[in-house]
Amino acid sequence: MRRSFLVTVLLGMLIAVVSAGAAAGADEPCAGTLPDRLRCWARSLDDGPVTVTLNRQLQFDGSKQDRTAAIDGAKNHRGNLVVQVSAGASTGQGGTALLVLAGRRLVDPDARIDRLDPQTLTELKGVCDALCDLLDATKHKGAMTGRDLIGKNDGVIDLTRYTYAVGGPPSESSWSDTTRILLLALTGLLTVLLLVLLFAVRRSRAPAAPGVGAVSAAATSAGADETTALLRTAPARSYGRRVGPRSGPARTAVVRTALHPQGYVELDRVLYRAVWAEPGQRPPAPGSVVDVTDGRLPDTDVLYAFPPAAGRHARSNS
Repeated sequence: MRRSFLVTVLLGMLIAVVSAGAAAGADEPCAGTLPDRLRCWARSLDDGPVTVTLNRQLQFDGSKQDRTAAIDGAKNHRGNLVVQVSAGASTGQGGTALLVLAGRRLVDPDARIDRLDPQTLTELKGVCDALCDLLDATKHKGAMTGRDLIGKNDGVIDLTRYTYAVGGPPSESSWSDTTRILLLALTGLLTVLLLVLLFAVRRSRAPAAPGVGAVSAAATSAGADETTALLRTAPARSYGRRVGPRSGPARTAVVRTALHPQGYVELDRVLYRAVWAEPGQRPPAPGSVVDVTDGRLPDTDVLYAFPPAAGRHARSNS
């Protein structure tokens, strides 16, 4: 039972780490407000293309001062910023602003592109191009689909027709790679600990006590191998307290409450506490006759109750 519990706990920890690793690998390495994300991505733009995939709305949040500083820091390397909008995704104000800031824009025809309000357009004035005119909410009503945007702006590429160059898509940031390596190392360490624990538990198992199990053999036909099986048997149930053989004079008493193992018996019209002294036999029901002897300890008033001797029972009924 203890071994199964420990194995279950370690397996649960291993599954949790593997699941966390899969979630971390699927999630983006940069998080927080829009300025936080822009600063995080900007640190990798010098090393090469950084691809950001929008699967949900991105808010145009953070303070105006932080947004201005982050946009100024990213626009100098905007040629390496690739923004993809997935099918069914809605960009939100922040996602559309990121699309304007990107040097390469890949949009699925079924994506939803939210138009920009005047405040956002004002803050993006230094990076706006012809795309901002199409996304101006004061000139056009309602959101655009990716299909509408692809047909009206040459700077937007149809994501479904986009093909990466030889070597695959742009690599993720080194922070994501480091996290994945650490998670894989932790998973391997937990696996080793699980194997060591299983080996240690197997080595430390105590041999079965004599009498706990019995070996049975089934003979087969001539020339066949003999097979044996270890049959585990449950220990015999104890109904009372083992006190050894009877000692001292015995008196006849009547059981008044169940002896499991201690109850009350009536002796000379007085109730005494008594303990059933035959653990291998079921105690008699209330109203039955038993033999009682004094306890072996001088300072105890508990009597020992035994099955009545045949001769004594016969004399008491005559």
